[in-house]
Amino acid sequence: MQNFLKKIIPQKTDAPSELRRKIILLSASVLLIACIIALVIIFAGEERDRELNNELAERHTTTVNVITTTTAATTVTETEAITTVPPPPPLIVLPEMEEFLDENPDTAGWIKVDTGVDNVVMQYSDNEKYLDETFDGHYSEAGTVFADFRGTVNDYNEKQADNIVLYGHNQRDNSMFGTLKKYKTTRVHTSGFDYYKEHPTFTFSNLYENYTYKIVAIFVIEVEPYQNPTGEIFDYHNYIRFTSPEVSEYTYDNWVEKITAHSAINTNIDMVDGDKFLTLSTCSNEFEPSRLVVVGRRVREGESAEVDTSKAAINPDAIEPDWDYIYNY
Repeated sequence: MQNFLKKIIPQKTDAPSELRRKIILLSASVLLIACIIALVIIFAGEERDRELNNELAERHTTTVNVITTTTAATTVTETEAITTVPPPPPLIVLPEMEEFLDENPDTAGWIKVDTGVDNVVMQYSDNEKYLDETFDGHYSEAGTVFADFRGTVNDYNEKQADNIVLYGHNQRDNSMFGTLKKYKTTRVHTSGFDYYKEHPTFTFSNLYENYTYKIVAIFVIEVEPYQNPTGEIFDYHNYIRFTSPEVSEYTYDNWVEKITAHSAINTNIDMVDGDKFLTLSTCSNEFEPSRLVVVGRRVREGESAEVDTSKAAINPDAIEPDWDYIYNY
């Protein structure tokens, strides 16, 4: 052992060349050990995040499965004509969300997509907190899926945002929104189109209601003006509450026009003014920064959630990033 240490630890009697060799060897060894430790920490963190997300999903699913609905008879009696407008019925928290809300008051809902997304959704007073914080308050590079703070998620329907935007990291281990790439479609890479045809809807519940959404648009998009030769960027995340043309550019008509023009798939699902939308946003990997966006239109009251995907087709005129411009920038 002593001879081994002499071979790697610098000695006063070492020749200059031998001294340099030992210093380089020791430096490389320290760097290797540091890298190994960093990897262990990263993988341990990812495993902890997976266990937490799986545990939350299992609790959510279990609660949903055990809920039973009971109805009570209502006695109707004649009364004098009511001249005042009665207050709306109270909002009642879904049983499957009660426990999560008790544990973290930032809980806003639950998102479930067939790709494997099955996550609690948070909402805070900014869009920074849950970029790197878990449901239980720990630091994590994966963060947590969260709703844009500008959009009302939990209120009566008419007061909810016209477009709720959810953000989630595109994790290497496919957690958070990492599996949304199954929907990714471009004119060149069309595998996501087949996946869409098999999975054209997703579900989201806020604290009070369960909703189903029909996917109406899927696209990859630039983030910064310098990534586009015209300097124009579709800022989809700013379409929160649709307004009149006299007030803002963020109108329903502009929204539908732009998501339709950018979508890699013509879904042929109808949209009308007054519809509610939910947008899933995550990082893409074509260039940095870029985003993969999936937009859903809420199933209307009394409407079937079934989608006839035989009418869907690849959009040959979809507005895509200028790949040559970006890669040669």
